[in-house]
Amino acid sequence: MTTPAQTSRLAAWPTPIWTPRAVVVDCDGLLVDTEAEWVGVQDSYLASHGEALDAATRRELTGRSAETVIRTIADVLDADPQRVAEDLVALHRADLGRGVRLLPGVEETVRAIAARVPVAVASNSPRDLLDQKLAAMPFGDVFDASVAIEDAPAPKPAPDMYLAGARLLGADPADALAFEDSETGAQAAAGAGLALIAVPSLAGQHPVADVTLASLEDADLRGWIETWEITR
Repeated sequence: MTTPAQTSRLAAWPTPIWTPRAVVVDCDGLLVDTEAEWVGVQDSYLASHGEALDAATRRELTGRSAETVIRTIADVLDADPQRVAEDLVALHRADLGRGVRLLPGVEETVRAIAARVPVAVASNSPRDLLDQKLAAMPFGDVFDASVAIEDAPAPKPAPDMYLAGARLLGADPADALAFEDSETGAQAAAGAGLALIAVPSLAGQHPVADVTLASLEDADLRGWIETWEITR
C-alpha cells in the first residue's frame, strides 16, 4: 500500500514523471532482515544481564551506528564498552555466518533498478560486515558502489553517507532516490536532499518519507521503475 507524497519529486506517485539519475539504498532492514537480527542480539544480551531497553530508547537506537548502540547498552549495564562491543559483535557475526534472509521483493526490485540507473548501498555497518552481507546476497554484484561507516565523516542520521553514495554514482543528490526502512536512515537521506521511499520492516518505526510502501514487492513501484530512462 502506498502513501502519496504531498510536495516532492514523487508528488504524482504512483506515476511520477521523473527518472532518478542514481539510487542509493540502505542494507539492514531494507535488503536483508539483519536489522531484526541485530535488535534481537541486543535485547537477548541485555536480558541475560537482567536489563531491557524502554520502548523510546529502542526506537531511537534502531538504525544507529554500532558505536552508538554499544555505548547506550554499556551505560544501561554500567559495563566496559569494549567488553560489550566484543560480546555483541561476536554474537552478530555468528548469526551472519548462518546466512542472511532477503526481505520480500528485494532481489527483483534491485535488479530492475540496476538495469536502468546506477545503484549504491549505504550502510551504518563496518566495511567488513557490509561486504560479508553483500557477498551473501545473490545480487550483491549489481551494486556500482557501497558506502560503509568508515567511508563517511559521520554515520546516519547525518546526511554524509547518502551524499557520499550519490557522489560515487556521479549524481547530484537532488537527482537521486533513496530507499530506507528506519527513522534514522530516513533522516539521513532527507538531510542529504534525496527523494525518499520508506519501506519499514520493524514495528515501531515510522520514517518520514515522500512515499511509504509495505514492501519492495509493491506493484506500483515495479511499474514505475519500468518507465525510467536507461541512463547507465
